[in-house]
Parts: sequence; C-alpha cells; structure tokens
Amino acid sequence: MAPRTEAGKLYVVATPIGNVGDITDRAKETLNRVDAILCESASETRKLLQKLGISKQTWPLYKDSSETPYHSLLTGLAEGKSFALVSDAGTPGISDPGSHIVRVAREKGFTIVPIPGASALSAILSVSGFQVNPTLFLGFLSEKPSKKRKELEGAEKIDGLIVFYESVHKLPRLYPLLTEIFPHSEVLMGRELTKSFEELRYYPNPKALQENPPNAKGEFVFLINHRKKTLKGISEDTDT
Repeated sequence: MAPRTEAGKLYVVATPIGNVGDITDRAKETLNRVDAILCESASETRKLLQKLGISKQTWPLYKDSSETPYHSLLTGLAEGKSFALVSDAGTPGISDPGSHIVRVAREKGFTIVPIPGASALSAILSVSGFQVNPTLFLGFLSEKPSKKRKELEGAEKIDGLIVFYESVHKLPRLYPLLTEIFPHSEVLMGRELTKSFEELRYYPNPKALQENPPNAKGEFVFLINHRKKTLKGISEDTDT
C-alpha cells in the first residue's frame, strides 16, 4: 500500500494522568478534528471525551484479524483520513501501549505527529531539585523479581538520576532491593501525581523509605538521585 501525498496523519496525543485540566488546547482540537480515535480502553477514552464535550468514534487498539497489522488504520490513512492515538492516561509509547502501531505506520510512510502533554516522568523531574542530565528512565520495572534486580543493578552503574514506575502491589519487595543496591542515594517518591491526593515525599536514602513507606494506594513513580558527586557528599550545582 503506497500512501498518496494527501495521506492522513497519525497524531500521538497525550491525555491527562489524573487532572483533566492538564489537557492542552491543541490536544482537544486534535481529538475533535480527527476521523477516529485509537485507544487503549474505549470506555476510559469515552469518559474523557464526554468531559471534554467531544463526540468521536473510538477504535480499540489491536492489530486487526487480517495479515497486515492495523489494516483498518493503514487503509484509512491511505484514503486521507487522520487518526489520534491515545492511552488511558499519559503519553502512548511512554510505558503505555502505542509504540508498535507508531512503528508500523512510519514504516508504511505515514506522518506521525506528537501532541505532548502531562507525564509522570517530566512531572517528577521538574520538582526533584536535582540536575536532570543524565537521566535513565526504566519505565515499569519487571514483574519478575530476578529481572527486576538485574534492571536495578544495571541502573546502579550510571552517574545520574534513575526514574521508574512500580505497581502498587510490588512495593514491599521493592524497598529492600533499593536499600541493598542504592544504600546512600536520595529518593523522591511521587504518588497519584496531578490527582486530588497527590503526594511527594523526599527520603535521604532508601532505608528511610523502607522505614516510613507511603500509603500503598494509587500510581507510583520513583526517582533515585545516584549522582556520584552527591554520593561523595559534594553539593551539586544545578545551574551547570
């Protein structure tokens, strides 16, 4: 299938991670203008669209039953239709479904347009107070304990910040690992970012986190300050 010059575009649209007020005007305009919206969960997306006063066809995000992945989407793009890709919350492809469909559409020659917005990653970095360059983003840690350990041990080798998401029911196993692997690193925990019960907690080290953990409810993002200067007791200059 060769896309024509008037082919449609695929818009990757970030949606709020908790506070609907974080939706951008550009995101609303895009959702209102496209021919259909590809979503992680149709029911969740319809709730958002209803709050925004937008009535639009929603398509569940799956590959279709044809031999060509996402056949309906690719056919529509070739016909000049445009689509928005959203996840339940946040940015598709950033620890959310969407990366594969973007890759397939790009390989077919279609234009991909990012419509940025709220992100737990950028939110916690912005309030960390630490120099953010470099930062290693691990996304969601593995569900498998052995692989999770390897991920964290690999991250320990960097000189910078480490950010990751963790499932709430895995928190009790996480804290001892952090204490073992990053015993002297500062920790910033974000819970339910942008939501009514948003909580940010700073801990001088993982042991303090383990001894005084946050309420185990909601969505969590963790930031480990593993900058070598900080570990040696040298204050970092955030302006350099």
